[in-house]
Amino acid sequence: MGGRNAVKAGAPLTPDSPVSALRGVGPALAERLERMGLHRVQDLLFHLPSRYQDRRHIHPMAGLRPGMEAAVEGEILDVEHLRGRREQWLVRLADGSGQMQLRLFHLHGAMRGQWQRGRRLWCFGELRTGFHGLEMVHPEWAMADTADFQAPQHLTPFYPSTEGITQLHWRRWIAQALPLADQLPDYLRGLLPPPLPSMGDGLRFLHQGEGDAPAPAHPARQRLALEELLAHHLAVRSAGAAEGGAAAPSLQGPGALWRQFLQQLPFAPTRAQERVISEIRGDLGRSRPMRRLLQGDVGSGKTLVAAAATLTALEAGYQAAFMAPTEILAEQLRDRFAQWFAPLGIGVGHLAGRNRSGERRGILRDLEEGRLAVVTGTQALFQEGVAFARLGLVIIDEQHRFGVEQRRQLQEKGSMPHLLVMTATPIPRTLAMTIHADLDLSVIDELPPGRTPVETVVMPDSRRAELVERMRDLVGAGRQIYWVCPLIEESEILQLRAAEESFAELSAALPNARVGLVHGRLKGAEKAAVMAAFQSGAMQVLVATTVIEVGVDVPNASLMVIEHAERLGLAQLHQLRGRVGRGAAKSTCILLYHPPLAGKARERLRVMRSSQDGFVIARKDMELRGPGEFLGTRQTGLAQLRVADLLRDEALLAGIPDLAERLLAQDPAAVEGLLHRWLGGRLGYGQVA
Repeated sequence: MGGRNAVKAGAPLTPDSPVSALRGVGPALAERLERMGLHRVQDLLFHLPSRYQDRRHIHPMAGLRPGMEAAVEGEILDVEHLRGRREQWLVRLADGSGQMQLRLFHLHGAMRGQWQRGRRLWCFGELRTGFHGLEMVHPEWAMADTADFQAPQHLTPFYPSTEGITQLHWRRWIAQALPLADQLPDYLRGLLPPPLPSMGDGLRFLHQGEGDAPAPAHPARQRLALEELLAHHLAVRSAGAAEGGAAAPSLQGPGALWRQFLQQLPFAPTRAQERVISEIRGDLGRSRPMRRLLQGDVGSGKTLVAAAATLTALEAGYQAAFMAPTEILAEQLRDRFAQWFAPLGIGVGHLAGRNRSGERRGILRDLEEGRLAVVTGTQALFQEGVAFARLGLVIIDEQHRFGVEQRRQLQEKGSMPHLLVMTATPIPRTLAMTIHADLDLSVIDELPPGRTPVETVVMPDSRRAELVERMRDLVGAGRQIYWVCPLIEESEILQLRAAEESFAELSAALPNARVGLVHGRLKGAEKAAVMAAFQSGAMQVLVATTVIEVGVDVPNASLMVIEHAERLGLAQLHQLRGRVGRGAAKSTCILLYHPPLAGKARERLRVMRSSQDGFVIARKDMELRGPGEFLGTRQTGLAQLRVADLLRDEALLAGIPDLAERLLAQDPAAVEGLLHRWLGGRLGYGQVA
């Protein structure tokens, strides 16, 4: 149990004291704590237990069983010191109801002198069967007959730790820090409804616990979770406000280009697309930079919305840059925009890492001198040496693939250009309002007419021959097929069927079909030739890695086969399935798996079979993977939440924006303290406090 903890001599301990001011924290331990992000004493207070043990109840020895964890108290009957290759002590203990044995190691100095026949001992540990009945091996212990002994009054906490820091370390340090909890500023005092406690009461409860272990929805935990979510919201919002206060070009015009564009389209925009386009055109007409997130399920028509925004920028005399996560998607966008914009006399450039030097120099010169108004590309767009004459609009597709810093680098290519980020990985509105507080939200909640639901079939690999027969029939009927593999080459470790092997197998099994292969290692020209052949219908079967996950649009393709579907995440499976069902013909997605299926893999395939709603699938994906992995770590600091959980605490999210407004109105100075407490003043966006 240990004695009383005292602070080091010198200045009094405060919440802002360095952790090295705590008794028992030397330079080496202080360095370990700082690597965990714990720099100040108050940081320890927000380092909460991950679990608890109840050591408050003394168990009679007669009722003990192997495998139990229990606290016992009794009289020492005998102590035997065994000297051998590993020095140890065997202690016989009795409590009147029965006896048991303790086996201890590493007793040194004065510690050995405490183990005397007739003394009373308290200990806690796991019971196992030994040579002489039940025993505990190296339990936690304390002499129960000393004046300062006190049996545990609270639950015993266990803290997330690192090498070299024991649970006893944590408990001793927290015991020194906990009396300072009431000195912490309570930034939300007067803004919170009951039963949420004060900051000090909440921290004491979570570190000590009374009654049962604090449940996830306990008011003490919710109190801290609410403040942490608020801090993240304010940080992201602060970063957005810093940009939003700058002047941006007002992209206004009569809309003649857009109307001319619509006249050549063989279809009309959906009502949802028209609503979103109106929101974006309204933003672009203002003199502050647009910062808008566009969510739309697979196939909802986000590219058409991007075209409307691009034409608005061009009509106002500005350039537009469109960044995509993969070369194939960037090339697809270039081809789509070139086809759409050619009748309007608008050229589209493509900047890729594989551009030939002469071609690249020409594109860079045309961008810098303003002769090229629209450019697509990947990360190559924000590399050094890329300059624009009048960049007015940046569009980023599948924004979760890019970090905030990458977004910023591209925006810095212009004088505070407008920003539209798009994603087909939808998340609940309340969650989006918190993690993307710097972005306004638009949602395309309607699919274009003519999209047919895709039948999803889960099939074991043992039925592969049957599947190939079905493919022969489809090819004979003039349909096209995707066959997706997760690897390029055979891997002995993962034992996955590779794209190259499947390509050879299908080429032999379908002699009357032209089979193509595309993957990320192909040269740009080779990749473009294969994709062009498939899109034109000259190729019937496309074997590919997941590089075709987004952006590829071939209406005649009616079958998607995904090998080793059990290895892929829900969002990726949903994206791949969205490559079919784009025409009038009935389409099918085959999820080919290799048994046996683990629990999460089985659940992912069940969800895919039962739902085609991107929001439902995204939510389930977040539940299975956890919010941090689902959202990624580069674009949001929420992946490193210490107390809050985005799914468990979703009910808190709806009130965060209003709480932020009230805090800013009541005590703007509290915002800096809140950010410093939870984020150290930073959230991946640069300095925000």
